[in-house]
Amino acid sequence: MRSKNKPGGLPAGRQGYIAIIASVVVTTIVGVVALVFSSSNFLGRYDTLALEHKEISRALAEGCMEYARLQLTLDPAYGGGETVPIASSTCTVGVVVPAGDNLVIPVSAATQGKWTNLTATVRSSDLAIVSLTETP
Repeated sequence: MRSKNKPGGLPAGRQGYIAIIASVVVTTIVGVVALVFSSSNFLGRYDTLALEHKEISRALAEGCMEYARLQLTLDPAYGGGETVPIASSTCTVGVVVPAGDNLVIPVSAATQGKWTNLTATVRSSDLAIVSLTETP
């Protein structure tokens, strides 16, 4: 006995299966695309948070640098080598090293695992910053 074909050329009863399979495939593709976009946005949030913590640690290190320059203004023999509390955080002023007519001041600060290490070269006469570099 031959099955009756509908005008689309498929045997009767097969057209429903193709519609179901097509809808499952399309739904799966849409779901995968939605998952990819949502996970990239979710992971992007952590990148932004890490960048914010890095900016905070840099600002903390710059504050520590200003503290060291203030201490040098108050006492030209200030040698550094101390941990400085700033707000609810701390930073470290390294040993101040003379270099010709300049002083080299290393500082470091960390916030939520993001470190910033700065080295400033300042003029001994007026404590103006000649150079400021970040070291890894």
